Amino acid sequence: MNRLSLFQKILLAMLTLSLVPLLVSSAILALNLGNVRETLADRIADAADRQASESLRLRAEQVAEGIAGFLQDCEADLKLCVTLPRTPGILTAFYESRHGEVWRRDGTAAAPREVRESIPRYASLAVIDAHGRETLVIREGSIVPESGLRTVADPARTEFLREDYFQRARQLKRGEIIVTHVTGFHVGKDEQLAGAREPEDAYGGREFRGVIRFATPLFDKRGRFDGVMVLSLDHRLLMEFSQHISPGQNRAVVFPSYRSGNYAFIFDDEGWIITHPKFWDIRGVDADGILVPPYTKNSPPADVEAGRIPFNLDHAGFIHPNYPRVAQLVRERQSGYVDITNVGGAKKIMAFAPIPYSTGDYKRHGIFGGVTIGFQADQFHETARAGAAVINLQLREHLRLSAIIVAATSLMVVICAWLLSRGVTRPLALLTDGVRRLAGGESGATVEVAARDEVGELADTFNRMADELELRKNRLLKTLEELEESRRHMMDERNFKESVLESISSAIMTLSPEGLLTSINGTGTRLLGPAAVIGAPYQKVFSQWSDMTGRIAAALAGRREYGREPLVLGADGKERHFEVGFFPIYADRSGGLTVTIRDETEKESFREEMTRLDRLASLGKLAAGIAHEVRNPLTGVSLLLDDLHDRAGLDPESQAMMGKALQEIERVERLVAGLLNFSSPPKAFLREADLNRVIQDTLLLLRRECESRNVALGFEPGDVPVFRIDVEKVRQALLNLVKNALEAMPDGGSVRVATGVDGDTAVITVADTGPGIAGDDLPLIFEPFFTRKGAGTGLGLSITQRIVEEHHGRISVESSAGAGTTFTIVLPRHGV
Repeated sequence: MNRLSLFQKILLAMLTLSLVPLLVSSAILALNLGNVRETLADRIADAADRQASESLRLRAEQVAEGIAGFLQDCEADLKLCVTLPRTPGILTAFYESRHGEVWRRDGTAAAPREVRESIPRYASLAVIDAHGRETLVIREGSIVPESGLRTVADPARTEFLREDYFQRARQLKRGEIIVTHVTGFHVGKDEQLAGAREPEDAYGGREFRGVIRFATPLFDKRGRFDGVMVLSLDHRLLMEFSQHISPGQNRAVVFPSYRSGNYAFIFDDEGWIITHPKFWDIRGVDADGILVPPYTKNSPPADVEAGRIPFNLDHAGFIHPNYPRVAQLVRERQSGYVDITNVGGAKKIMAFAPIPYSTGDYKRHGIFGGVTIGFQADQFHETARAGAAVINLQLREHLRLSAIIVAATSLMVVICAWLLSRGVTRPLALLTDGVRRLAGGESGATVEVAARDEVGELADTFNRMADELELRKNRLLKTLEELEESRRHMMDERNFKESVLESISSAIMTLSPEGLLTSINGTGTRLLGPAAVIGAPYQKVFSQWSDMTGRIAAALAGRREYGREPLVLGADGKERHFEVGFFPIYADRSGGLTVTIRDETEKESFREEMTRLDRLASLGKLAAGIAHEVRNPLTGVSLLLDDLHDRAGLDPESQAMMGKALQEIERVERLVAGLLNFSSPPKAFLREADLNRVIQDTLLLLRRECESRNVALGFEPGDVPVFRIDVEKVRQALLNLVKNALEAMPDGGSVRVATGVDGDTAVITVADTGPGIAGDDLPLIFEPFFTRKGAGTGLGLSITQRIVEEHHGRISVESSAGAGTTFTIVLPRHGV
């Protein structure tokens, strides 16, 4: 065996002591960088998970709030419906005024299409008599003929064969409501799929058609039970809240993808799923009206295959333990998110939120149920994968650079082996130590070598490598800090803009070029109500706003000038005035439209009141001038006629004519006196007085006249404290009202005067049983000289209104033909 020469040993030693440590240290460094890459990727993935989960939770809470508001609207509809006359015309008009939009699929799998249609909010409106017999049913916009009416007191004859809402409703008190759980015939798997493999691919299959019944008892005038009113909410409108949510996309979809796991569903307070892309998961009854049992680990394979397995979260722990946990947390009014594996095997994050509601069957837990939104977990990690790709690129660059350095180092070691012997050992040892420190994670580890030969150059190269690694690490950390700072700035700017918009008293909203609501401030939400949902079309948002939809359509199409214009809305006999504005987003309207709405009703009322006061002032001046000019000659004519009337030489016919002339002059003098009193009323003299005593004394003066007219005069004094009034003027106002009532009842009747206290005001009511005031005359009765009586002056009610206003009070009237008239005077008890 050949022995190695000293040169060979030195060469072998140099190669062994230099190259092997360098290669090992590079491998360790590469391994450490790989660990850093994995750590950063995991942290980015965790941050993405948390942020996406919180976003889903907030979205679930928003959907839950929308459902709660929708249910409250249904309750309000039922309460309104009870107050309406139970005539087919009025109830049909009410039924047709409540609609909702359904977005559904149509066509075939080969030629699919989307349909948006407006359907009645309620599948049916039913009036049931005290014996449980339906007396009036409106279903799908039509009145059901008498042959189609049921006796729902027998549960077996109800729509779903075992419903007991009539028996339960008749046990309620006035104003109480029962709200049932979702009821409908269960839809099997094959019935929905119609040959398709997945729900998202199914067209033409059977849909779930169920209802939620809102019922309340009816009572007659004597307070006896008189039947039940029932509104049956169409389940399809409840489905609209969850069916179009597709997490991960910035838009709604007509039908979500169950295969991907990215969809939402709603479950009730008992854990039953009531909306879902798989209709066979929704609770329902069989052909005999019996509730189909939930899906459990003991469900027969035949039922599982046929889809006779509605889903109840409380019984789904065998699929994933978080399902019953979510149902319990929702009953505890908590929201959040959990990891879930669904029946299809998709692993996802599921956010949930409770739907607050405590009417009828839902009083037990105080919730209607819960909303869940699921999203595949691996789709959250796109950001982490992008960050890992950047790190991999940096690692490959480092490995390439390390390979170059190792090659150069190997060359230098061979050259040094030819030139150096023992002097090489110590510098290599120092270099090895520096590599080990760097591999051990010591930041900024360098090697101090004084030599200026190849070993020194190798040490310098190593130091540059260490500095380059440190620099790249610092750059990466700085980039992460800059990203975080940018995110904070964006959040601050968004919050500032939202604060500015929320502080504006006008409603401000933006519409996309397609007419969908993209943003709205708090004033707009309060003004437009539940219809103002982000993503809703403007036709739905402004469905109750006169021709507003037409104006918006013209503005979106560029067929009208932009700017502000007035809008007047009328409801319940009252008008509301608004100033609406239309402004394009970008010069070419490519960004959509900005719509502003400002309520000008109060301002318009002030303007009308000032106009009325100016008119009355002018009328007063004119009346005063005419009265002064007419009174003096009228007095002279009266004296002359009176003298002629008393002469003995006149024949009886002439005396009778002069007597009638004197009566007409006396009537003119009363009119002149009324004009003077209207145009120049004496200043109010306020003093502490007992209002009940003043009214009692005044009515005493009228009692004989009432008896002669066969009118019953009654007074119901309330507990009114003493306060400051002008006794004479209050007496005059009361006389005017009572005398008007007497003149309206020539064949007798009754007049009732009552007093009371409402907060800081005293209230006087004068009610008669006369023929009432015509609806066209009600707005004019307080105008000067307006009268329907041939001998009246038309000033009585005008003077009464002015007396009330001098006391800083107000007067109002309620009247209808054949039902009498009631005047109400409200006087402040303090600060007059």
